[in-house]
Amino acid sequence: MTAQPTAETPVAGTADQQESAPVVDSLFSQTYQACMDEAAGTTTTMQDCMNAEQQRRETRLTAQRNKVAAGLNPERVKAFNDALSAWDTLRKSGSLAMYDPDGGTLSPLMASLWYLEQTARMTHWVDGMLENVDP
Repeated sequence: MTAQPTAETPVAGTADQQESAPVVDSLFSQTYQACMDEAAGTTTTMQDCMNAEQQRRETRLTAQRNKVAAGLNPERVKAFNDALSAWDTLRKSGSLAMYDPDGGTLSPLMASLWYLEQTARMTHWVDGMLENVDP
């Protein structure tokens, strides 16, 4: 099974500590996780899984972004859009920096995973913003 990043990583400890630990939410969908498990390390299949998850995340992010913006005053809308613009620059530049054209088949996979992780994290952040916006 491929280890996937999570929103929180529980601290290893005794059984009592683990029972009281908060439930860890994955950054990624169960569909993505199942796809990655089935890919079994085949990079082209793994990239297909990432592309599909990226599309799901982008679609959700766009919908949630529009809902959040609709509930904010103009000053907060500007700040929200500025934050998303800066994040998008970071996401793209970070992915480009990670990609090594001489790095073999793993290099584009790692760059894609980083890009996907950033998208998933921003989706969670925007979801949280939506929870705190007056309808």
